[in-house]
Amino acid sequence: MSDEDDNYDDFMLSDDEGMESIEMEEETGDEDEEMYKSNEDNNQDDQEQRMEQYVQHVQDTFEKKNGKKAEDICGKLFEEARNLKEDEQYKEARDSFLRIYHMEEFSSEENIDRLMTWKFKSLNEILHLRALQLYYRKTGVQNLVLQVLEDTATMSFFLQRIDFQIDENIFELLSNTFEVLAPKWERVFLFDIEKIDKENMICKIGFQKKFMDQFQWILKKSGKNFKLQNLQRIIRKKLFIAIVWHQRLTVGNVFIPEISSQVQITDQDNECTSFEENTDLESVSMFLQYYILEYMQTALIDNRNLFKKCIDYFEKMISRSLTFSQESGLMVILYTSKTIWILDSDSENDIFFALMNYYDRKEELKNMFLNILKHLEEMGKLREGDITSSFHKFVLSGFIFTSMILEAISKDKINPFDFQQVKIALGSPIVNALKTVYKCFGQLELKELNANISRISELSVVLGGIIQDIYYLAQTLKLWRRIAQLYSCISINDIIGMLQISDDNEMTRDDLLTILMKSIMKDRSVVYFKIDLTSDLVYFGDENKVMLPRCSKEEFRLTSSPKDGEPSTNAKLIDFEYVNDVGIYNSPTRIRTKSSKDFFNSLRKTRETVKLPRVKIKSNEDTFLPSYMKFANKYLELTKLASNNLV
Repeated sequence: MSDEDDNYDDFMLSDDEGMESIEMEEETGDEDEEMYKSNEDNNQDDQEQRMEQYVQHVQDTFEKKNGKKAEDICGKLFEEARNLKEDEQYKEARDSFLRIYHMEEFSSEENIDRLMTWKFKSLNEILHLRALQLYYRKTGVQNLVLQVLEDTATMSFFLQRIDFQIDENIFELLSNTFEVLAPKWERVFLFDIEKIDKENMICKIGFQKKFMDQFQWILKKSGKNFKLQNLQRIIRKKLFIAIVWHQRLTVGNVFIPEISSQVQITDQDNECTSFEENTDLESVSMFLQYYILEYMQTALIDNRNLFKKCIDYFEKMISRSLTFSQESGLMVILYTSKTIWILDSDSENDIFFALMNYYDRKEELKNMFLNILKHLEEMGKLREGDITSSFHKFVLSGFIFTSMILEAISKDKINPFDFQQVKIALGSPIVNALKTVYKCFGQLELKELNANISRISELSVVLGGIIQDIYYLAQTLKLWRRIAQLYSCISINDIIGMLQISDDNEMTRDDLLTILMKSIMKDRSVVYFKIDLTSDLVYFGDENKVMLPRCSKEEFRLTSSPKDGEPSTNAKLIDFEYVNDVGIYNSPTRIRTKSSKDFFNSLRKTRETVKLPRVKIKSNEDTFLPSYMKFANKYLELTKLASNNLV
């Protein structure tokens, strides 16, 4: 016998029992009527009151028995439908849930509430089983979407009719349904859509938008019910995500107004409460993905303050949950956001990053890129055929480039292509191009280095800062390891020609002088050098450490003054101080190994401690040097020659 026949017998049995109960109530009514006649002497008002109680008693007894039987039927149908759902018999399960929804309502208000609860739970289960059908269906998605939207309209109409006046857990159940039918997109990112099945994704995102649109009327409800406010927040969030994703997939970009409106809501909420109380992980994830996309396209972050707030909140939430920390999609977003923050801070000349050691920043960047690669590997997105998107190229190139910079100053040479995450993609075009770049950098072939980096055109903007660092480092290394080791004297123009990166990126005289001076400041000049700016020559090698004057230091001793009568050995050394102050014999103040503060302090002390000797001014010419210094006339002649040539 079919289920319908069983249910029919149940209903028929229910009616028979109902008739028996009515007959029993009629017999009971006869006895009550005799009692009523025996008490005719009682007060008339009291009699009327008892009559009302009797009528109510009969009505409640009838409704209680019939209502209880109908509730048992609902429970039985509900359990059968859930079993069918678990067996993946979705059509049969939906039919059973609908039989509960279409059941006639009771007359008693209390029983109506119980039946309405059953109806809501049935509609809610229908939407849940629809979600299973929708997200595991490979074909015929369009027709199924229309059917799910019909069931959604039924639920929305039902909620409006009852106005949430049933089970106290209705808000939690409805919130869970929204999360099921409008799920988190944890394995796809706004900034990496090249390998997505766009047609299927657009269909699902379009469904999510239409699905949530049918509950927009809930946003108009007011009240201080916390559960209602949480439900409204979920609806706004899901609508926002659907709009952003639909624009990204159809237009290719995200329009600013949608992001701005959500930012405005967040900022307004923050005026009363903290950022953490008005945001959730999914919303913050969308903000971060948008900012990553913005940087990938423009190499700039517009709202840096909100971006930093989102990173801090996102990291804190993930650190508090073991489940979140094990979701590779969330970790990719977190590490990419932190990478973007460092790159953008460098371009913005952030004071905090300016005070950090340059190589510490590069070490941190390298670790970020490596962590992204590890989590992409866990997601199965590092297969050779998948390394075609700009995001994958960005991560792989960033890891190789930062590794190259750090390897140049490290004693331990670790080949970045030996990492498992890079080995997986060894056959891809981007990794082959990076291997060539790595080889050119190691051999300091500057023009070939530039040509191979230029072939990865997507990186010219987003990794522009790191690429310029690579060029500068390669030029510096070639200057000291190749040119300085080979030449004892070479013109500035010849050095510029050897350090040229490309014809479009010409090196200037000032660029070379900057490299030379920075090499002194940062103690990178492994070879002693001097610059002759009058002839534009650079001298390399210790043989260029030559004293300026021919005479020895002792020849500058002053003879004793005739009126002093003292031996020459007791002569004052003030003239030596004068000579040494101009750097003739004493080693001049060096920038090397000193901070800029120490360097300028030493110069200041040198100036303050100089004591000019007492001289007899015979003529203007005698005031140049101490009057009694030997060979003073020679220096005067040199000064005259220099002044005449300068004029």
